[in-house]
Amino acid sequence: MKLSSVLANIKGTDTEKTASASTPADSNKTAAAPSTTGEKLKQALKEATAAPTETKTAATANSPVNDLMKTASQIAGAEHEALIKEAHLYGGAVADGFLARVAQHTDAVEKIASAQPAKVASTDGSFEKFAAENPDLVKEAAELGYSSTMGQMEKLAEAAYAKGYNGAVETIYKLANASFVQGFEDSGQLIAELCR
Repeated sequence: MKLSSVLANIKGTDTEKTASASTPADSNKTAAAPSTTGEKLKQALKEATAAPTETKTAATANSPVNDLMKTASQIAGAEHEALIKEAHLYGGAVADGFLARVAQHTDAVEKIASAQPAKVASTDGSFEKFAAENPDLVKEAAELGYSSTMGQMEKLAEAAYAKGYNGAVETIYKLANASFVQGFEDSGQLIAELCR
């Protein structure tokens, strides 16, 4: 119900009250008129306040802010899953690098052992015995393997961070652009409908 019709109803009942108050014969109608007017006013106010509440609820349920927040949470979840997968890949790469480095050191130990036939003949060929006899060489090999593996991990981590950051920024930009365009079009349609 429109506010103008509510005011027209109130004005109409005021003239009725004045007319009924001026005629003494209709004193019973004068007593009933204010309660009817009050009920009409209450009904009109209920109708006027009920419509915007329903519209507001529907508007907030489908607002662009809620859609953007939902999309952002989905992106954050997908990015978290991607980071976990990358961590697993890095772990595998580190383990592979470590095993490859151990294989290289084993080859180096075998070459050193073949160059020194007297010591090889006196040992049973175990790595532990060689490590006990040559602790400096084993320590140097371990430090070399650690430093090269850490360098590879840092390079991979920087590349993954840059890729993830650029991907997230690009996705957010696309979503923001799409939301802006949709909001602009919706606003244009609302303005066009209001101007009719």
